[in-house]
Amino acid sequence: MMTALRSRCAAVREGVLLPLCRLLGRQAATVAARVAQLARYLRRAHGTVVSQRLESHVRAVPQARRIIRTELARWGLPEHVEIAELLVSELVTNAVQHAWGPLQLRMSHSPVDRTLRCDVADGCPAAPPADRPPARADEDHGRGLHLVDQLSTRWGARHTAAGKTVWFELHTPGRARRRGDLRRRI
Repeated sequence: MMTALRSRCAAVREGVLLPLCRLLGRQAATVAARVAQLARYLRRAHGTVVSQRLESHVRAVPQARRIIRTELARWGLPEHVEIAELLVSELVTNAVQHAWGPLQLRMSHSPVDRTLRCDVADGCPAAPPADRPPARADEDHGRGLHLVDQLSTRWGARHTAAGKTVWFELHTPGRARRRGDLRRRI
């Protein structure tokens, strides 16, 4: 009786359980590979983000410029350094001159959207005047936001719980991936 039971267990193990385990193992490996592929895609799609607190002082301008140079070089976007440095300098200068509280610089790059975005947050809720005409030649101030408007792909300001964030975006080179690309590769 015991021998017959052992032989039946061995037959079930060899005929049913082992093939089932092999099948489940292959399916688990396929799912794991797809999850890893999706994770790689999402990392590329989400892009890269850097956030840095800045002093609420004129020293914040060179600090922001250094961050821009360092990160854009690391991200492989050296052709955008000059414009991004100029634009972030204008936003940080405005924040130092017209706002208060701690400043926060946030940069993000999305290769899928082909967009570099820089945000400068401060503690002042008053939005910058978006419709102000550019300064005349004899004026000392008033050209910063006009430069941001002319050199960025788009820009704006939004209110936050702690104040406001003024931001700009630059279009970056590269092939934008369509949503269908993900489906075809997986």
